[in-house]
Amino acid sequence: MNPLHSQIDVVISHYNKAKKPHIRFMTLHAVAHLCRESCADLNVNIVDGSPTRDDHLAEALTALGVKYVHCGRELSFGETYNTGIRRTSCPVVVTLANDIFINPNQIRKLADEIVGRVGCAMPYLTHSDFGAQQLRRFRLPRRCFPTRMTLNVNAFSRAALERVGLIPENMSGCYNDVVLFLRLREEGYSILLRNVGRVIHLAQQTLKSGATSVNYDADEALFSREYPQYWRNGVVLFHKAAQGRLTRLMYGALERLPPRWTKKLRLWRLAWEMEPYLCAERGTFKEGLFRALRRSRPADAAQARGEASRT
Repeated sequence: MNPLHSQIDVVISHYNKAKKPHIRFMTLHAVAHLCRESCADLNVNIVDGSPTRDDHLAEALTALGVKYVHCGRELSFGETYNTGIRRTSCPVVVTLANDIFINPNQIRKLADEIVGRVGCAMPYLTHSDFGAQQLRRFRLPRRCFPTRMTLNVNAFSRAALERVGLIPENMSGCYNDVVLFLRLREEGYSILLRNVGRVIHLAQQTLKSGATSVNYDADEALFSREYPQYWRNGVVLFHKAAQGRLTRLMYGALERLPPRWTKKLRLWRLAWEMEPYLCAERGTFKEGLFRALRRSRPADAAQARGEASRT
């Protein structure tokens, strides 16, 4: 672990307006997964953005040694994270959704990447809205610099967050990540995608259960007013936000094609599959492509084959 990051603040967002038991259990399970081993260097805080306090959750978290915060009112997506960020002080702060299952060592690996002009580090996930962040059966580069970020699990430089005004609070949860990415890039910070192993994302469980107040249409209207040059053509956004020469060339080529072609031929999916290898650090493009062509063997399948051969 980087000695400069002897302590790491962890802020977990929790929403459960209807006090549904399975959402409460999911949050507790995620916390237990994070705290299943010694993690004295992690200061874990849960901020409940629901309209009313959940006494059952607060009591269970206290037993686990985790701080529970409720502000007495419903908070927006950005307000929930920012409340926890403002209540902490370590140079590195890690934000987590309550449907993320990650262990302390993976948190530490992300935090170790926050050096120099790296403003944010995030891992590959089992499920992600951003295709390039999706775990897959192919070997993935250890580090790469993507064209977008999500706000599922992120290690941030506190200085970088404060420079851009923390996480946008005027959106309900749909475009906050895009706006934050653009603001970080405008200030000269890099966003890193780090392979720390398997990080489980339960894919929008709070959203599917109606536990949040996300309003996609309202967020889209706000984004279209703030960034009209990106709203109608997402390819332009990826092209301008690219952190590497090869990804910039790829999205620049897609930008010149008619939108109906990219949709019909599923070129978006192809671009997202290629992106981690194209933007891998220090010219590892060839190595990344070579790894992409070699399918990773699942550990249990390889072990099963070994046992079968011995018998």
